[in-house]
Amino acid sequence: VQREGHKKYAEFLSPLGITPNQSEVLQVLSKREPMSLKELGNLLICESKSPSRLVQRLVENGLIYKSKSIDDNRKSVLHLTSQGRELVPLIKEKEKLFNAYNLSSLPNTIDIETFISILKYQIQGTESEQKIEKRRKIDSLLD
Repeated sequence: VQREGHKKYAEFLSPLGITPNQSEVLQVLSKREPMSLKELGNLLICESKSPSRLVQRLVENGLIYKSKSIDDNRKSVLHLTSQGRELVPLIKEKEKLFNAYNLSSLPNTIDIETFISILKYQIQGTESEQKIEKRRKIDSLLD
């Protein structure tokens, strides 16, 4: 089910020329840039290992750039380019369409709260749950 959902989301994103994993990187960076590759990796759900190849592809496509950290010039940090920044609202729109598609396929006997509870149960105690919680805490501090 996860694989098919990933493929369907990729179909929604394909007109933007990015993958679901790339869309997650851009969205995380849009809220928290600049950040190091390690910091980014600690927040990504799509990538359990180092996201260096994923980030490199986004650099090559002109959506992200690297610079030296102001605090420590030995450390590189990642930023969105203007092109990457312009893509974020389009990604969010595709994500909304994908979510609406998923909701429309639920049987009438299941309400959204029940569905969300089922999904939360599926990730309970996992690294993904920890990363989601980290992102939620950071987001609440930024708001």
